[in-house]
Amino acid sequence: MTPHDLNNKAVSTLVGLILIIFLVVAMAGIIYALIFGLVSSVEKTAYVVTGAKIIPIAPNIDGIEVVHRNGDTMYYENQSRDAQYEVRFMVDTSEESSVVITDPTYLSSDTTWSPGDRVIIFRKADGYYLANDPALISGAIPLPSGPIAIRIIDNTHSQLIAYEGAGSIGSEPTSTPTTEPTTEPTTIPPTPTPVPVQNCYNCGPGEGFTVSFTTQVRGLLTIRFKDDSSPQPNTRAWTFGDGGSASGELIDHTFPAPGSYQITLTVKRNNSPCTCTLTRWIMVG
Repeated sequence: MTPHDLNNKAVSTLVGLILIIFLVVAMAGIIYALIFGLVSSVEKTAYVVTGAKIIPIAPNIDGIEVVHRNGDTMYYENQSRDAQYEVRFMVDTSEESSVVITDPTYLSSDTTWSPGDRVIIFRKADGYYLANDPALISGAIPLPSGPIAIRIIDNTHSQLIAYEGAGSIGSEPTSTPTTEPTTEPTTIPPTPTPVPVQNCYNCGPGEGFTVSFTTQVRGLLTIRFKDDSSPQPNTRAWTFGDGGSASGELIDHTFPAPGSYQITLTVKRNNSPCTCTLTRWIMVG
């Protein structure tokens, strides 16, 4: 073998070694990206079970109470730089969708929202605020008329994790009719069932829903509710006329006693202010 052949063989061996090193480094990079990309993609968002209702906080002024029933502990927004889960609240009304302001003025030293904790969202002239101690609330003004719902967001991962209908402000009371005494026998006609009412708020052209739901008797006082709205919404909030509420497409609810109950279903899409409600009466028992 000539020196020229030996030189060519050495060059070929060196090139082959460089290619092997390159392939090993490339494969290592691909494996790293796959492993850490997969871990990132399955990172767990917060899980909470919540409830919301409208409560009086001062004479002629209401607030929204949101209770953490079960699930992960979360920090209130902007209260910890290293929070695994940070919670943001939003208020949806017939007027607008608003981010709830987290001001330390209205928070106690406990800046976490844990199972069993209750917070109150109240309205001021410049927006909605969060308080975890009713004694710290100041400057509250009345809530706007119409249905009110709460969006609960895992702000660390930018994910909607709960949507709760809190109730409605400004329902007109029903007056009691008076009847003049008479000696003639009278026949009282049956009270007609109120007609279902649908309303949509903050919806642009083609953004609304046709809201509907079906019911199925599951027990003496238990009814199964299924959302059949079109197009299909992302979030659904139910109120049952007995102080109870829930969220989801398929709900079983047990009422406290037989009677007539006003059911309200509120539907919307994520990241859209368009909200539609359907109010309908049902008989239970």
